Amino acid sequence: FGEPPELDVFDESRLPNQLELEEAANLPVISESGVRVAFGSLWQDQKTIVCFIRHFWCPLCQDYMFSISRNVSPAVLDEAGIQLVIISNGSHDMIKSYRKIFRTPFALYTDPSHKVYNALGMTLQTMEKGPRGNYVRHGLMSGIGMVVVNAVKVGMPVWKEGGDISQLGGEFILGPGLTCSWVHRMRYTRNHVPILQVIEAAGVD
Repeated sequence: FGEPPELDVFDESRLPNQLELEEAANLPVISESGVRVAFGSLWQDQKTIVCFIRHFWCPLCQDYMFSISRNVSPAVLDEAGIQLVIISNGSHDMIKSYRKIFRTPFALYTDPSHKVYNALGMTLQTMEKGPRGNYVRHGLMSGIGMVVVNAVKVGMPVWKEGGDISQLGGEFILGPGLTCSWVHRMRYTRNHVPILQVIEAAGVD
């Protein structure tokens, strides 16, 4: 009968099943203050947009974070009963200064073990750029320059672990409870879904 065809285990938009959601929900993420909390506690009570970024030194993700700061109104999300959370994978000691760069009011946690990333199917690791997302405002050299300037401005602890440079992220709409209504997993280093599209998918006009 021959060998069965190999399945591509990476899927950009497959919704996680209940077992995967339960596994991810029970895994810890680390807050700005170093407290470990269950990932599922972030979205058990209300619909939550969770944006998984790459490492803290990624200029492409800093462009994405700036797009969130420019385009997302916390008041509009509050009115819609939706919250937004950011997850990275470096040291939690980077969070406070990283949030200062963008003056973001949104909570940021970190998953240095990558276990939440993996449980939700963000298993692809690559440095391939792929198509340029419309949120990307910097090329390679200008992006590196931006990251350095931002780090100096806010006093980022450069001796701390910034995260895995090959880990990709994605965007999920989770909760309330063990539900997931929308998913995008990154295939390239610069293909986050524009944040306004994510918000629209969450039901905010």
